[in-house]
Amino acid sequence: MTRLIFALVIATLAFAQAALIPAVNLLSIGPNFVLVLILVWSAERGMAEGVIWAFPVGILLDLLALDPLGANALALIPVAVIGGLARRRVFHSGVIIPMLLVLGATIVHQGVASLVEITTGSSLSLLGTARLAILTALLNVTVVPFLYIGAAALDRLGVTRASRT
Repeated sequence: MTRLIFALVIATLAFAQAALIPAVNLLSIGPNFVLVLILVWSAERGMAEGVIWAFPVGILLDLLALDPLGANALALIPVAVIGGLARRRVFHSGVIIPMLLVLGATIVHQGVASLVEITTGSSLSLLGTARLAILTALLNVTVVPFLYIGAAALDRLGVTRASRT
């Protein structure tokens, strides 16, 4: 039951992130809800479960945002690994550590996404990409408390946790 609810939540956030938020956002960037949720979920449930969710939701984001197929999927895999390595005990130490992890995971995510873009033949401004990564990371930090509380509530619904890998 928990996984079904999580699937609905993450799919809804992916649709909102790719279609709804850019249409109503006054800024040209917004927080990456999916990234934060994958990080929190993999820290709660384990690296393997995070990777299992990261890849298909990344493909969904690629299709919705018309990004190169696999770009978001590949960029979300390291995020799940970071969350899995952080483990549950780090997340129970308070919300500051998860915020710092989201900062780092966002930078890694943006770096992988940029590498994928470069391999597809796109030209990127290194300074522009760095600025975007920093701004997105700061926006991502603002949503950590909300998604952290939501994921913890889902976790308490009681499905057996994945093994900690």
